[in-house]
Amino acid sequence: MITRIIVLILYFAVLLSIGVYTSKKAKSYAEYNLAARSNNKWIAGISTQSSSTSGWMLLAMPGLAFTYGFGVVWTLIGWMGGSLFNWIILAKRLRIATESYDTVSVVEYFEKRTGDKKGIVGLISGLSIVVLMIINSSGELIGCGKLIQAAFGVDFTVAVTVGVIIVAFYTFLGGYMAVSWSNLIQGSLMFIALLLVPLYAIFSYGGFDEIAQNVVLQDPDLFQFLSGKTDIVEIVVLISGGVGIGFMYPGMVHALTGLMAIRDPEEIKDSALIATVWGCAALGGASMIGLAGRAIVPDIEDPEQVFLVLSEKYFDNAIFALMAAAVMAAILSSVCAYLIVATASLGGSVVKRYMHIDDDRKVVKIEKIAMIVIALLAYYLAFNGGSVHTIAMFAASGLGASFGPTVIASLYGNKINYKGAVASIFVGMIVVIIWFYSGLSNYLFEVFPGWIASTIVLFAVSKMTGGPDAEITRGFEHYQKLIRKEI
Repeated sequence: MITRIIVLILYFAVLLSIGVYTSKKAKSYAEYNLAARSNNKWIAGISTQSSSTSGWMLLAMPGLAFTYGFGVVWTLIGWMGGSLFNWIILAKRLRIATESYDTVSVVEYFEKRTGDKKGIVGLISGLSIVVLMIINSSGELIGCGKLIQAAFGVDFTVAVTVGVIIVAFYTFLGGYMAVSWSNLIQGSLMFIALLLVPLYAIFSYGGFDEIAQNVVLQDPDLFQFLSGKTDIVEIVVLISGGVGIGFMYPGMVHALTGLMAIRDPEEIKDSALIATVWGCAALGGASMIGLAGRAIVPDIEDPEQVFLVLSEKYFDNAIFALMAAAVMAAILSSVCAYLIVATASLGGSVVKRYMHIDDDRKVVKIEKIAMIVIALLAYYLAFNGGSVHTIAMFAASGLGASFGPTVIASLYGNKINYKGAVASIFVGMIVVIIWFYSGLSNYLFEVFPGWIASTIVLFAVSKMTGGPDAEITRGFEHYQKLIRKEI
């Protein structure tokens, strides 16, 4: 156990060092919230991808494969489809658009793109992002607590406390630059772990044929893409719950911020390739961990712990500690992104406009205070418990339905205004919440009704309120000129 704790302390020391180092480079508003658009293709590709998968990739995804077998293919389709959509369809346009409108957060972009002089869309979107990021962070902190408790024998409360202190500290110091650099390291560690653990487990057991035979003996349905489900409602829930992940991505603000921070739009193709290779390998590894775990440790109490159980079974203390650190990396890479995106949303929508503070250094100081408050709220919610997968999907559905339609419509057309955007964000959020808490998600994944309602309201309200005015049109035409030069 001492060896494990030493490895964990060394890992934390690296993260804290990154925070201290980047704090010297993150003084201005743009540097703190968007790393001054300085991320190279490797940082952009790996950091963006790792922060959008979080502890879900090492905890929830293996658990899904353990439970549903080949039925997890729908999750693979949704995840990779959404990721590719962001990189291929949105990335270059969003990077150019946010620079054209001179914005460093999605909230600021919404305000300027929709001609919102009153700051209503900024306030609504900013508060929505903060709420959803608190929920998201609480889910990740639950995973953090489970991890440290299981791997290092530390009490759950202490484990969650340690996690939130570490991530808040280096994010507080270095802002988005610290987030990006730490996520590069953490994403690389995740990648190695997701390849090493399943390969070692499968070969140690006797090969994939042995794994497959064992799993088939347990339940032949695990080798069917519908997991043996014949009831139409169960099939819809299975498919929509997986494919629906793709509809989350255009509104996942933390993933969009990674696209905005890319140094050169011309590097986006390379970043997309790096992100895709990382994603395919990670998803494949996580799925194989789940299937291998079903054969090797079929009686595991919590399927979301299968990665840790296999790691502890096959590796010595030092290597196991590194595998546990990989899970920690997955969790913290997302929490730090959630925190900085939430505070950037407040800085752009509330501090500058409603507190009438123009001094960037003062704005950053207020954002840092807000970040601590947000971290503490997430810390409090983490003790309510819950499934990492359920919490992550609910929060991401809210982001996807609230912001996805507005992001796409703003980049590919000129038919919306701020009134439509406000209505769309609000309706998307409300529909997802009502759908989830009413139990209707047991029939159809909540992101779909949220997305449909949000899209209809966006265009209907914009049209009924006069559509884009002359100023909005001029801004859009300027952006279009830049797009034509680049694409």
